[in-house]
Amino acid sequence: MDEGLSEAVKEVFIRLYGEGLIYRSHYIINWCPRCQTALSDLEVEHQEILGKLYHLKYPLKKGDRFLVLATTRPETMMGDTAVAVNPEDKRYLEDIGGTVILPVVDREIPVIADPYVDIEFGTGCLKITPAHDFNDFEIGLKHGLDRSK
Repeated sequence: MDEGLSEAVKEVFIRLYGEGLIYRSHYIINWCPRCQTALSDLEVEHQEILGKLYHLKYPLKKGDRFLVLATTRPETMMGDTAVAVNPEDKRYLEDIGGTVILPVVDREIPVIADPYVDIEFGTGCLKITPAHDFNDFEIGLKHGLDRSK
């Protein structure tokens, strides 16, 4: 790259950083496994596919009940950091604030209330996996969940 262009890019970068418009943080990104680099959302070709819902049972820590979660991505369950229910969903009001046990690894994760959860879709329980889903990442930020799993 031309030396003058390099200096201009550096100057603009420093100015934007000084104005707080560039910062370092953890965030979920699109990743190209072939190129081993991050991709812009503009470079991603989204494709709708007909998926299948898998139903997973997450035992509640207290009692002998469990929550059933419907998901299209059961392979991401090891990264779950919470189970979310809609705060208006009467079926789960008593479970909000409790914990469930993440199957296989026996890790406790909280049951949280968030209006993002669609009461009518699946079972009304949403597994929150911030490292694998953009919407879950935002819910994780909002509720202070671990986003690194």
